[in-house]
Amino acid sequence: MLEYPTFKSYSRKLLTLTLIFKNDEILLGMKNRGMGKGKWNGFGGKVEPNETIDDAAKREVKEECGLDVISMEKIGIIDFEYVGSKEILEGHIYFCDLFEGDIIESDEMAPIKWFKIKDSPCDTMWIDHKYWFPMILKKIPFKAHFKYLNDDTMIDSTIILSNTVNKTRETWVNVVVKKDNQILKHKNIDESEYLNKHEQVMTGESIENAALRYLKMHYEITTEEVQKIAVVNIELIDKPYIQEIQFFVVDISKSTNATLTNDYQWFDISNLQAKKLWPDDKFLSTLFMMKPFNAYFLIDNDNVLCSKYNNNE
Repeated sequence: MLEYPTFKSYSRKLLTLTLIFKNDEILLGMKNRGMGKGKWNGFGGKVEPNETIDDAAKREVKEECGLDVISMEKIGIIDFEYVGSKEILEGHIYFCDLFEGDIIESDEMAPIKWFKIKDSPCDTMWIDHKYWFPMILKKIPFKAHFKYLNDDTMIDSTIILSNTVNKTRETWVNVVVKKDNQILKHKNIDESEYLNKHEQVMTGESIENAALRYLKMHYEITTEEVQKIAVVNIELIDKPYIQEIQFFVVDISKSTNATLTNDYQWFDISNLQAKKLWPDDKFLSTLFMMKPFNAYFLIDNDNVLCSKYNNNE
């Protein structure tokens, strides 16, 4: 599925980060100095020599916000890499909703306040937060790598769920009809739905026959040949399966046999709202290059948490 980066000849610094929850709220502090200055964050820091990672997490919470952790659960491990550095910052991420004591602000973290989870100040948090936070909320163990150019510019990311290897695989098909730089689309289908209507391959049915069935069902076009361009793996973080979608393209630029009904229209892809396209704004243009590729998307609801494209020539 995904290849996790390897870090030969890199040193490692162990860090902790604990996110504290109360009902539908999360406790965050504004970092006033050091790494992450000016950003809202949970509570954590480096692991001291001869200290366990769990003990370090509890100590950092006490030092930074005054609370005593009663119980916590490690959900993720994140490798942070900076361009030009040979040191990996290995962050251990904890979920905590059992604690006691009073909140005490410090020179390092102030102000400290409760936010509604849905109103978390993502715009003033680390960029990577929004990509792994859904796993924290749903307590889905994961491992991630984020590569930074600087504190405000992330250039690469990989997220792997611990339970991915146990998920079943379902095979689906999707067919795109194109003519030059246009796509054929039902006039009542929005951009966000256009590439998100798949048909599952039936038992005993070949993938190619499933694509031909899809073409006839959705476009009322009959042809003897379709061209497979992409294999796309869609993993929803809270589902026990992975959708493997075989994407086919039918180019009727030179065909005179295609008959269209009034329900279908040609749309220039440059006029489509890229931000609304499924699954991201890159997929359709990559498909139109007509060169085989593989892609992977990790999705929570409608949000893409991780995406990877690989040529398959």
